[in-house]
Amino acid sequence: MRVIAGSARGRRLQCLKDRRIRPTQDRVKEAIFSSLMLRLPDSRVLDLFAGSGALGIEALSRGAGAVTFVEKDGRAASLIKENLAACGWQLSQSIRLQQQDAISWLQAGSRRDMQGAEEYDIILADPPYQKGYEEEILALLSREELLCPRGILVLESAARQELPERQGKLYLNKSKVYGDTKISYYVISEPTE
Repeated sequence: MRVIAGSARGRRLQCLKDRRIRPTQDRVKEAIFSSLMLRLPDSRVLDLFAGSGALGIEALSRGAGAVTFVEKDGRAASLIKENLAACGWQLSQSIRLQQQDAISWLQAGSRRDMQGAEEYDIILADPPYQKGYEEEILALLSREELLCPRGILVLESAARQELPERQGKLYLNKSKVYGDTKISYYVISEPTE
């Protein structure tokens, strides 16, 4: 696994040899970031179910201004730090790691709102497939104010998984299948294409 483009292009990233953590394939990662290219410079990115941190690190490499990684597995969280260091970054005010379950972290949104919660321009979510997390993510993000008004949610799921065209204030803008992976892009305002 490697960083595909940007300032850390070509850097090798480590991943856990564990069936529970499935890294995003390079061709899927390239498709995601090609579609986000114009949104990335100086953006605030949230990487849910971060695993090795590959998606958030790719965003940093391509010019994101800040990334928050959310990963509950302690070994994976340590790996995120190692992968950041291999690319020349470290945890800071703009690069944060929350070692917590992603759903619990999203559910805590109302408490964060009282403390001046952040809004994200891009939310990347790559949950374990076929466990129902996709629906929970959509339901929580449709209520919470974590996605900025012009932001985008990029949600990975199994290719055969049916996802709603609308969930609260979130609308499915487009989706594309790559092998056994489906990438769905949700926005807050109804798409006008």
